[in-house]
Amino acid sequence: MAAAQSTLLSKPKHMEPSLIEAGARFFVTRFLGRFISAGCLILLEEGGTALTFEGDKRKCPLKIVLKVNNPQFYWKVMTNADLGLADAYIDGDISFNDNNEGLLNLFLILIASRDSNSSLSKLNKRRGWWTPLIFTATLGSLTRFFKHFLRHNSLTQARRNISRHYELSNELFALFLDETMTYSTGLFKKEDEDLKVAQLRKISSLIEKARIDEKHEVLEIGSGWGSFAIEVVNQTGCKYTGITLSNEQLKLAEKKVKDAGLQDRIKFLLCDYRQLPDTYKYDRIISCEMIEHVGHEYMDEFFGCCESLLAEDGLFFLQFSSMPDECYNEHKRSSDFVKEYIFPGACIPSLSRVTSAMANASRLSKILALGFDEKFIRTWEYYFDYCAAGFKSRTLGVYQVVFSRPGNVAVLNNPCQSLHQDLDSVPEGDTNSSY
Repeated sequence: MAAAQSTLLSKPKHMEPSLIEAGARFFVTRFLGRFISAGCLILLEEGGTALTFEGDKRKCPLKIVLKVNNPQFYWKVMTNADLGLADAYIDGDISFNDNNEGLLNLFLILIASRDSNSSLSKLNKRRGWWTPLIFTATLGSLTRFFKHFLRHNSLTQARRNISRHYELSNELFALFLDETMTYSTGLFKKEDEDLKVAQLRKISSLIEKARIDEKHEVLEIGSGWGSFAIEVVNQTGCKYTGITLSNEQLKLAEKKVKDAGLQDRIKFLLCDYRQLPDTYKYDRIISCEMIEHVGHEYMDEFFGCCESLLAEDGLFFLQFSSMPDECYNEHKRSSDFVKEYIFPGACIPSLSRVTSAMANASRLSKILALGFDEKFIRTWEYYFDYCAAGFKSRTLGVYQVVFSRPGNVAVLNNPCQSLHQDLDSVPEGDTNSSY
């Protein structure tokens, strides 16, 4: 790793930081000098002072210039670590020479450096790139922890948490979603593919995996703006019920269904999944990236509710964004940018957490025209690049899982019979090659 340049600890020109900010600058730049081991990060301070932190270009070829517009940047990062970086960006304390990909590339450099630092302990790797600042950020971390704790998704708080995000404005979401208004991961065949094509492919894949047909009654937990409802009824002729906690989503979804003339096959309810009566059973239950809003404490209860609502020969389809298992324990008890600013009360599960819970429960101008200010726009820019870097670096993943009760031969056929058929199709002498 290349050392930071000799200007590292010199007083920035024209910035006139306070004594506290100068101290924060010392700690943050010292941390960056030790931490950046992949890619190249240049801090460009007002007046032209450039601080260069460079690592192995083979591990990350990216190079970015981060412009420090206000020395408060250093104080915010020192005292609030990752959230301090977010605050600095939102407040305009920092900016990038590359307005399109500068922030995204910063995240990718930080992730690559984290992964390449073999000297970090396992605890540090789980906590992330800000761990060396953990002692200076303790107070901020405790404050965020208690705020996150108070946002746990009880019946009352869950609706408040959802309203913080989904009640912003349907017009806002329409600006970055495709015309189907599908707000979950699409299924792309190539990088430059149209978003609508990827979303419709995802929906068709979901319908196929859940084996939905005309005779089924389908429940969707987290119905969004109604895109899946309309598509599944058009494709299969099934009956559909969707639930949501968002009034804004409900109004638009009902309008779209009315416009499509499908009121006799589709209905929406404004209620929590815990409020559905378990006396009524559904042939298929669909939950597409809604479980992230459930929260760690309520995940067992969520699967218990799904189990009680599912018909004996039913199938439960679940799609969710995932956190690596080794990072989950730290993630569930801390507050990060997404929990603080985008999805209060949220918790991205790991695959192990989902399977254990299942087992435990087994039975820009246009945006401004909408009235949102510059800080709001920068918050959402940060959110998009924050998530994009997580998926691009494979730090985050997405799973599609279909759950069935044991012995569900009526839907899934006889697995032993299927195995014998597969064995019969293998050329003689090759039966050990695949089984």
